[in-house]
This record gives sequence, structure tokens and C-alpha cells, in this order.
Amino acid sequence: MRSAVPFIFLISMLAFSHTVFAKNYYRYKDNDGKVVVKDYLPTEAVKRGYEVISDTGRLIQKVAPEMTREERRAEQLRQEQLATQAEQRRKERQRDTLLMRQYQSVEDIERTKTSQTATLRINLRIVDNHTKSLERKLQKQEKRAADYERRGRKVPEATLYEIAAIKNQLDANSDSVKRYNKQISDIEEQFQKDRIRFQELKAEQFVRNSLRDPNLVELNDVYNCDTQIQCDKAWSHAQVFAHKNASRPLSIVTNTLIVSQKPLAEDEIALTITRVPQKNEAEAMNILIAVDCHDSQEGNKRCAGSAVAAIKQKFIDYLTENN
Repeated sequence: MRSAVPFIFLISMLAFSHTVFAKNYYRYKDNDGKVVVKDYLPTEAVKRGYEVISDTGRLIQKVAPEMTREERRAEQLRQEQLATQAEQRRKERQRDTLLMRQYQSVEDIERTKTSQTATLRINLRIVDNHTKSLERKLQKQEKRAADYERRGRKVPEATLYEIAAIKNQLDANSDSVKRYNKQISDIEEQFQKDRIRFQELKAEQFVRNSLRDPNLVELNDVYNCDTQIQCDKAWSHAQVFAHKNASRPLSIVTNTLIVSQKPLAEDEIALTITRVPQKNEAEAMNILIAVDCHDSQEGNKRCAGSAVAAIKQKFIDYLTENN
């Protein structure tokens, strides 16, 4: 019996030769918008864009039209902008990670801010005391000069020199005060941003943990909204609620965070309300409320009691009724 191997080999070689020698074609639109297919690639097709197809009509590759100089420049600018945005997001994530590692609570942020501004405030007091001393000296020297002038005598050069020196020092002190105040303002502004971002991150962390373990979340802590319009409306009502129910005025109001000032008495409460996007939802949000009480035994008892739970439930009811 003759072997089937040569026959199989022949079939394989024919299939291989068909693959090797299969011809590709180029499909594109001409000047009149008509679809043209050719076995070579014309220059006009490169400019307009084309498709590479097999001899059976199967699409192998799609090539975009050649860009003009303006389009290439626009694409370059777009890529640079995307790279800048990516770098900015990287820095923001890095900053967020540092914030969460550096601080455990808002009180930590406040303590660090106080520590960083303490030396500057001491310098301000020193300059202020020095300024008052210089003003007394200036008043004394100017009175002395006026006495000379009333008597028709020439003011001594030493007195004039002393008055000029005091005024120069007062100007220098004024500049120092402006500089110290600017430094304090910059530090406080940065810490305010850190505080806002820290509280946003804490709220996001709370939501992530709740998704992993729903038992961590009390229903009267979170209000859910499904659309941008609904969430914006709920957020405006959340601000009204905080204004009416917090014991002290609001200190932070942004598009994602509402915070009232700290309670100063045992019967006072502070509210923190945060808006956090729901995971894998384009517009849906979680709006969370947290209640803080006075840092005392009576305040802690108040926060653990039914009155605070009632405020949280009142918050959810208020947003629900007004949406």
C-alpha cells in the first residue's frame, strides 16, 4: 500500500504556498468618494486613509488618514496635555498617600499647623513690642526736635539722624510683619486644603470599607443619590441642614465637604458632611454625615446617646423629603 505521507505533504505545501503568496489589496475612497480597491498603494490613499484587505475581502488592517501639519501639532499638544494631567494625578495620589500616613485625625492636622505657625507668631509679638518701643523713642526724638525749632534753634544732626534711623527701622519692622503674616497665611491655607482633602479621603475610605463589610455602616449615616441633578440638590439641602443643626457656624463649605466649627461646650455638636462618588457609578454619590461632640466625658456620652442617632436619621429624612 502506498504511503499517504506524500499526499498530506503536498496538501500542506499547497496551503502554505497559498498563505505565502496570498495577495493583499488596498481599499480607499477616491476624490469622488467612491470606494476603490487596488493591488498597490497609491499616494492619494495614504493621505486619505485606507484599509488592507485579503483576496477574500477580510479586513487585515485599518490605517488612519495622514495628518496635516496642523493636525500633527494639535495631536502633539493633546498628548502633552494628557501627560501633564497624568503627572498631576500621580502627584495628587502621592500627596493623598502622604496625608493618610502622616495624620490619623483632623486634630493631628490642627496640632501640626499650630506647631508650624508658633515660631512665626512669637516673631510677630517680638516685632510688635519692638515697634512700640521704637514709636515711643520716635515720639521723644520728634518732641525734642520740635522744642529746638520753637526756640528758633537748629535741630542737632544727631537728633535728625536718630529720627531717620528709627523711621527706617519702623519700615523694616512693618515689612517683617507683612512677611510673617504672609507666611502664616500660606501655612494656614495649605493646612486648610490638607484638612479638607484628609476628610474627603477618610470618607472615601469609609465607603470602601462599607462595600467590603456592610455591617460597618449604619443606615442613618449615609444618603444615596443616583444622578448629578439629584446629588447637587441633596448637597444644597445638606448645607442648609448643617447650618440649622450644628451648634456653631460652618467653617468649611466646598463641593464635597461641609464642616461646622468645633463644639466649645458639653451640650454642643459639630457636623461633618461629605460627598463621595459611588464605585463604578458615573453620577451616583454617597452623602455621609458624622457628628462630633465636645471633648469631655459628658460630650462623649452625648455622642453615644440617642440624640445624636436621631440627628443622623433626621438628616437622611430631610434629604429624602426634599428630593
